[in-house]
Amino acid sequence: MLIGSIYGWENGEDDIFNPHSQRNRDNCLEPMRVLQQVALSQGVELHTADVNEKNGVSPDFGLYVESIDFASPSVKKNYLILYETPLTVPRNAEYQYLNQFDGIFTWNKDLIERGFSDDQGRAIPAERFIEIFHPNPIPSECGQDFVSLPFSQRPDLVCLIGSNRHANAHDDRELYSERVRAVRWFEKHAPGELKLYGNGWKVPQKRLGKLGKLRYRMEKIYPWITSNPVFPSYQGPATTKHAVLSKTKFCICFENARDIPGYLTEKIFDCLFAGCIPIYWGEANVADAIPSDCFIDFRKFADYSALNQFISTMTAQTFASYQNASIQFLKSSGFTPYTSESFAKRIVADLKHYWPCNNSL
Repeated sequence: MLIGSIYGWENGEDDIFNPHSQRNRDNCLEPMRVLQQVALSQGVELHTADVNEKNGVSPDFGLYVESIDFASPSVKKNYLILYETPLTVPRNAEYQYLNQFDGIFTWNKDLIERGFSDDQGRAIPAERFIEIFHPNPIPSECGQDFVSLPFSQRPDLVCLIGSNRHANAHDDRELYSERVRAVRWFEKHAPGELKLYGNGWKVPQKRLGKLGKLRYRMEKIYPWITSNPVFPSYQGPATTKHAVLSKTKFCICFENARDIPGYLTEKIFDCLFAGCIPIYWGEANVADAIPSDCFIDFRKFADYSALNQFISTMTAQTFASYQNASIQFLKSSGFTPYTSESFAKRIVADLKHYWPCNNSL
């Protein structure tokens, strides 16, 4: 039996595998539970690092979930699951950090095809990058047919679900600020039509850098003096994303960044599961993964006014056609790579390349 330690989870004690964890919002920990189950079926036991340490077990390998400080150079092999872009997690583009790992699981097509190189001429070969896709737990409310409420039973026109954050690197491709522009447009030109959900929206837009923080502090003054809400459309945190999306016709579904090959996250899938039509912006080649008749491509509109005209005049019949296309996709093999099962099997299968016949890494 091989033993692996999981690094990168704030709560130890195998909390990352616990379906009752307080951090298991929208069942986001399902991929790790499935990974633990698939690994065990292949003779590999996974625990958070503190559990192995408490039991006096020296792990055969370490598996890092997103970028955290490298903790265990004594472990024979170390692997990284790279979820986010460098715009959100800058060290995801740092040679010294990435080069510590024997293998890096990532969606990033540039790294998979060409490897990593920086402006100092340091390089990591493509062979060390292994392709995975963002896993998407299917809500229990979906059932096997993915049928959801029709147009007439969805009282809300459009929503946006996300936290008030900013990118951690200056880059024109970031879309955190674009989400705020979308919210502000609807609040000004179509008040009451958009509902905003998530954390941190009782204060102004979060901004990067010293000047950004100064502007943020200045923008806090007027709402504080007037007692007016910073974002009038704000509804508070979503109880669950599926509950919000199930009562909404459309969702402004922007990734954290655009035009980064392979960066396709759970945001658009959350909408499809709930029968809510995503208004998507992010992965430039999204239609290669998800049929274009499942979503609205924001890039096709000149501005938010044109977008609002399109969605506010859509017929129930056209809406149903989007829903039907989404159901067909979710029930097809095209969705399979984005499931928790595929995520788990791919990681375990590629780890096995490093396992000699004596089951020692």
